[in-house]
Amino acid sequence: MDKGKVIKVAELESFMPPAHTNTDAWIIINKDTVGAKLTSFSLTEIRPGGEAEETTHPGAEHGLFILSGIGEAVVQGEKFIVHPYECIWVPPGAKHSLKPIGNQTLRALVFSVKPEE
Repeated sequence: MDKGKVIKVAELESFMPPAHTNTDAWIIINKDTVGAKLTSFSLTEIRPGGEAEETTHPGAEHGLFILSGIGEAVVQGEKFIVHPYECIWVPPGAKHSLKPIGNQTLRALVFSVKPEE
């Protein structure tokens, strides 16, 4: 049986995900960090003027929990304004994007879960 593990975001290196601008992300849980087989969990910060461009995640359930800032999310062409402590649900394969509104950094916890194979 695998053991639990504490991951300290302050000790992780940030990167800019593909199809993002003016963004930093930290992968907290996935196959590389803890050996997770089905789950990916990260922290993403999109600074003013940046965005997560339209993308899809075929075969994976996906969500973004807003920690701070206000954002504009588009899921399958439907626009949503999201605030702290709100969560965006993205069905498998749905086109989606996210960008901050105003002059605050948009911070979100991002998760993705794939079905067992």
